[in-house]
Amino acid sequence: MPAPGTGMRQHMVRLGARFIARWLCRGVLRLLGIEVRRVGMLPTGPALLVANHLSWIDIVAMVAQYDCTFVAKDDVRDWPIVGLLGEALGVIWIDRRRKRDLCRAVTVLSAALRQDTRVVLFPEGTTTIGRQTLPFRSSLLEAAVRTGVPVVPIALSVHAADDQGESMCWVDDETLVSHLPRVMALRDKRFEIRVLAPLAAGPTRKVQSAAAREVIVTARRLRSRQLAVGREVNTFAKQNFRPIDSSDREIAR
Repeated sequence: MPAPGTGMRQHMVRLGARFIARWLCRGVLRLLGIEVRRVGMLPTGPALLVANHLSWIDIVAMVAQYDCTFVAKDDVRDWPIVGLLGEALGVIWIDRRRKRDLCRAVTVLSAALRQDTRVVLFPEGTTTIGRQTLPFRSSLLEAAVRTGVPVVPIALSVHAADDQGESMCWVDDETLVSHLPRVMALRDKRFEIRVLAPLAAGPTRKVQSAAAREVIVTARRLRSRQLAVGREVNTFAKQNFRPIDSSDREIAR
């Protein structure tokens, strides 16, 4: 049996590790010059946070803003620093090459949710440049069905000056070494976390998965339209409300 107080000590160590992880992630965002904008509020208590996936920056931004952990691919566990931070955050590792590992991951994820943990899941299974949202893999949403915790859709988006937001995305086989300089060269970088309304409990994981994807796609489409309208207004203002130069003043007389 564990010694008296062992559980409390482990809990305090985990809290300290999460505080350090949040501090480090905020430092990374400041170093890269990325402003994080939050829209909406997370519900209190445990939740499965389901989001589209754009980059490793997704994880950094979420950890910097919320007390949460993640489901992540097992091969990331061996990365320097990242693996240590993952262990500190209680990341749920999964080997996607082995289908049998899904059953174990669902069990571990269910246990985490029962312990009042917020867990972030990227059901696309890979990153994209955000032009489309890939189909969601529903397997791990079984944990939300089993535990009855809310599924909270989260729409992530990136923006930068001159419509260069897609350059912040990290896709295919690009290395971190090549990605970092490109991100740092961008101007006016913003990362938006849009928390959407929690979904009503679904009868099956596939129903929950489809519903989460639908609201995320809708929210991102509306946001793109808002940004497009904003750009049109700014262009119109620049073209039609420029300062009057000397020749215009002569005509005005």
